[in-house]
Amino acid sequence: MNAIRELLSNPLLKPESLFQDQHLGMGIQLQFRTLRVLITHAMPLTHPLVPGQFVFGVMAKVNPSSGAALCAAHLAQDHIFVLRIQDLEALPEPGSREHALCQRLWPQAIPPLEESLGVMRCEVLGAFEAGSLPGDPPRFSSTMHVQDVAHRMHVYRADRAVMETLVNSTVPPKGRINFGLVRAGEDKSYLADPHNAYISMMDIRGKRTAMFGKTRLGKSNVVKLIVQGMLEVTAQDPHVGQIIFDVNGEYANTNPQDGDSAIATAYKDRCLPYFLKNMDGNPDALLLRFNFYERTHDAFEVLQQLLPPEVNQVDALRNLYTCSLPKLERYEHEHEAQLQRRLRKVMIFWAILHTAGFESDTLKIKAWLQSLGLSQPFNPCFSQNLRKAAYLAHTKLPPPSAPFNFTTMAYEMRTIASFMQQYPNDPSLNSNGYFIFDEDEQIMCKFLCAGLGEGPDLLRTCLEFHSPSATDFTTDIIDGLSAAKTVVINLGSANEQIIRYFAKSICLSIFREQERKFVSNQLNGRYVQIYFEEAHMIFPPNAGTVIDVYSRFAKEGAKFNIGIVYSTQSPTTVNRDLLSQTENFFIGHLSSETEADYLSSVQSAFKGREDTIMRNRTPGWMQMLTYSHRYVVPIQAYRYEGRQQFVLPSQV
Repeated sequence: MNAIRELLSNPLLKPESLFQDQHLGMGIQLQFRTLRVLITHAMPLTHPLVPGQFVFGVMAKVNPSSGAALCAAHLAQDHIFVLRIQDLEALPEPGSREHALCQRLWPQAIPPLEESLGVMRCEVLGAFEAGSLPGDPPRFSSTMHVQDVAHRMHVYRADRAVMETLVNSTVPPKGRINFGLVRAGEDKSYLADPHNAYISMMDIRGKRTAMFGKTRLGKSNVVKLIVQGMLEVTAQDPHVGQIIFDVNGEYANTNPQDGDSAIATAYKDRCLPYFLKNMDGNPDALLLRFNFYERTHDAFEVLQQLLPPEVNQVDALRNLYTCSLPKLERYEHEHEAQLQRRLRKVMIFWAILHTAGFESDTLKIKAWLQSLGLSQPFNPCFSQNLRKAAYLAHTKLPPPSAPFNFTTMAYEMRTIASFMQQYPNDPSLNSNGYFIFDEDEQIMCKFLCAGLGEGPDLLRTCLEFHSPSATDFTTDIIDGLSAAKTVVINLGSANEQIIRYFAKSICLSIFREQERKFVSNQLNGRYVQIYFEEAHMIFPPNAGTVIDVYSRFAKEGAKFNIGIVYSTQSPTTVNRDLLSQTENFFIGHLSSETEADYLSSVQSAFKGREDTIMRNRTPGWMQMLTYSHRYVVPIQAYRYEGRQQFVLPSQV
C-alpha cells in the first residue's frame, strides 16, 4: 500500500528546494496562525532575512531526536506551509523549557546555541497541497491543521521554484501579465534574486479594483500598467472597452514622466481621446461639447451642472431651472400645428441662447425642423394681431414679414416677450380665452428680457461647452466602448463640479446601456472597464443608504459586465458600499494609522500589514491582493514607459 501511495504522489517540491543551504531552522512553538522558529543556519546567512519575506515550512517524517540525517526523503513534500517573516526575537531564557528544546534541536557540529541569530516569528498564511494527479495545480487552503509537535516543522528559504508556487500558482494562466518583482522590503536585496509577480487581467475585468496611497508614490503608474495590460491581452480578442476619467491629463497627453508616450498616443489606433479644451496640433482630439440648440430635453439640467454654484444661486436662474422643455420629435398621427406649438416653447429657449452668444448652425437647424415635417421651420406662428401690437409698441412700425431664418425668429421672440412684460393684459395675448404662454414660457420670457446680471448673460460661462456642430458625445462614447476602444476623457482643466458632472452623466449612460444589453441578452461576453483617477473628487463620501450610480456599480456591476478601477489617497474618502465590494487592492504608503486600520477592517487580508503600509515610502512598492491571490503579495511594480514590456506566460 505504501508503495502505491508513493507511486501516486505528486510532490510540490523539487529536491534542490530542500538543499541544506536553504534550511533556516525548526519550529519551537506552533499555533494556528503563528510559528516561532529557531534559526539553526550557520551565520552569516547566505541571503538576508527581511520582514514580510516569504519562507515555507515542511513537516518532517522523522523525529529530529532520532539522529537521522535530514534529507528530502524524510520530509512530506506534498504539503508546504506558507509563512511570512514577522520579526526576530531573542533566544529563550536559559533554564526555560523552550531553551532546553532549542539546545536539543541545535546541531552539535556548529558553534554554541548562543551564537544563533535567534528565534524567527512567522505568520502562517495557509498551506499548499499537491494536486491529485501529476500536473494538477496545487490547492491552497487558509486553514492550518496541527497534528504533530512544532519541531517537526522545518523552515526553508524559498528558492525560485517555491516562490513561483507561493506567488503565482493561484493566478489563472489566462490573461496573465508580468506586473512587477516580488519585493519584501524597501532595501534592494530583492534584486539579488529577482522573481516575477503576475496578475491576471481576468481578475481585473468586470471586477472592482482599488489603488490607495499618498501622491507621487505610484498609483497612477499601476493604473497605466493595468490599462496597458488589458489592451495587450485583448489585442487578438477585443472584447473589453475601457474608459478613463483623466483628471490630471496624464493619459491623453504625452509627458516626459511616461517616456513621452501616454496611453492615448502609445495605442493610438485603439484609443478615443476627448478633451474639454481645443488641443492645437492634435487632429485626433475629440471635444466634449453640447449642442444646446438640439439638446433641449435636458438643457436646463446640464446648464445647472456646468454653471458655477454662485451663479446658480441667482433667483432668475433658480426660476428658470423649474421649467421643462420638450424633446423635439414628431409623434405618430400628430398634426403640424401641435408640433408647432411645442416648437414655440423651444424657440423661446433658442432666443435665450442666441442672446447669450451661443453660436448656431442655421442650416443644420432648418434641415432638422424640415425633417420633422415643418413647412415654416422658423415661424413661431403668432397671430397677426399680436405681431402688429408688439412691433408697434417696440419699434413704432408695422410688423415685418414672418420670420424665415434663425436671426429673425430670435428677434421676433424677444419682441413678443418684451411686449408681454410691458402689456400683460393686452387682449392680443389671449387666444380662445387662454393666455398664449404657459407658466414655463412666461418665466423664460421674463429671463429673456431681463437686464445685465439677471438674464441670458448669466449663461455665458457655458459658452466653452457649446458647439453648433457637436454630436451626442455620450452616444459616441458608448459606441466606442462597444467596439472595445479605450476612451480617455481628459478633464485636466476642469474643477471638481465639472469633473463630477461628466463622470456621473457618462457613467449613468454606460450603466443603462449595459443593463439594457443584459435584459435583452446582448452582453455576449463584452465588458466595460471604467477608471477613476482621484476618486475622492468623483465618488461621494460615505452616504449611508443613498443609492447612486457608483453604489450600483459596486452591487450590480459584475452582473452587467462592468468593472471599475479607482485610485485615491485615502480609503476613508470612498463610499463604503463600494470599498466592501472591491476584490483587487494595490496599496502604497498610508501615513495615518486610522487609514490603515480602516483598510484592514474592510479587507481582513491586510491585518498585520498595517505597519508595513505606514512605513513604506518607496514609489512603486505596493502591497498587492487580487481576486485570485489568497494573501497579500508585496511587489515592486514595473514603471510604465509607453512601450510594451509585458511578457505573456506563453512567451516565458
